Amino acid sequence: MGEMSDTLPSPAASGAWLPRGRLLLLIGLGVATWALLIILFGGQAALQAIAAADARWLALAVLVHYSSFAVRGYRWQQLLGMMGRRPGYLYTTGLLLAGWFASALLPARAGDFMRIGMLRLDTARHPPTPVAASLGSIVLERALDILALVGLGLGFGGAVLRTQAPGWLVASYVAAGGLLALLAGGAVLAPPVLSWLRRWSQLRLWRMLLDFGEQLAASLRVLVQQPRRSALVIGASLYIWLCDALVVWFVLRSLGAVAPFDVTAFVALTVDVLAAAPLTPGGIGQIDAAYVALFALLPAPAFNVGAAVLLIRFITYWSFLCFSGVVTLLAGFGEVIQRVRAEAATRNVDHSTPAVSPDLFV
Repeated sequence: MGEMSDTLPSPAASGAWLPRGRLLLLIGLGVATWALLIILFGGQAALQAIAAADARWLALAVLVHYSSFAVRGYRWQQLLGMMGRRPGYLYTTGLLLAGWFASALLPARAGDFMRIGMLRLDTARHPPTPVAASLGSIVLERALDILALVGLGLGFGGAVLRTQAPGWLVASYVAAGGLLALLAGGAVLAPPVLSWLRRWSQLRLWRMLLDFGEQLAASLRVLVQQPRRSALVIGASLYIWLCDALVVWFVLRSLGAVAPFDVTAFVALTVDVLAAAPLTPGGIGQIDAAYVALFALLPAPAFNVGAAVLLIRFITYWSFLCFSGVVTLLAGFGEVIQRVRAEAATRNVDHSTPAVSPDLFV
């Protein structure tokens, strides 16, 4: 990992940082999902379809999926750069992968908080990043993701479904678009609202909270202020989500199905929209069911749906869970996860711990 090894603690000597209970839960849900998909889609027929899949197309699917995370690392580095921060590419990409791994195992998007905490606690080689800037970069990531997903999904969906989209599908896109509008409105309205709130109190903590809000809002406005870099990160966002469409298309090709790209793109992007708020750890079962429902809805060529879903999820989730876990361990981020879990447990016991630390806003 080169650069990362100079700035992070050494890899944990043991797997104490790994939340084994959560991992066992994921494996249990995964096995149940696999078994259900195999049973529902012909049992032996699904297994035979997987065994007969063309490895060349599957290799392309793996390559494309992993390349999207290389681009994610570049995008996050650029977003931080737009806020005046200069972390290295290997460091930001490694931290992003470790955050993805933590979010797959721990609740409440813990990986995002881990990324913020690591940037805040960096060494002299990676100067500390204020929480407002790191949080703003992650919020911008989400906004760019929603923009790309909604734009691409509606584009491909209009070509595929015309005016025949079911209500639940339309509602999913409306909700995503509404969230994007809320973020944009918040960035625009924040300055006058925060200025008005300053009149309420002169307490130090209140003013610090408002300062934090102003820094966060300023971070969200950098896309408008730096159009050239904004074009780069928007292009990167489009590539990232088109990779999901390519993965589905390559997997179907490996099973002998030549589906129109607009159909596979709409399926993949709509699943991503539906998975924006996972109801289960890692979206296990939820994402699989979404793929099944959408494959059944669209006039796709004949193929074993169970085999397709299993292969897609193995490439995009299970294999990447293992890969990001290895990166997390080798880069030393595992110790951070262990520390975060220990501090959370301590705070649950010691109710006297302050809820907000002034250092948080520096």
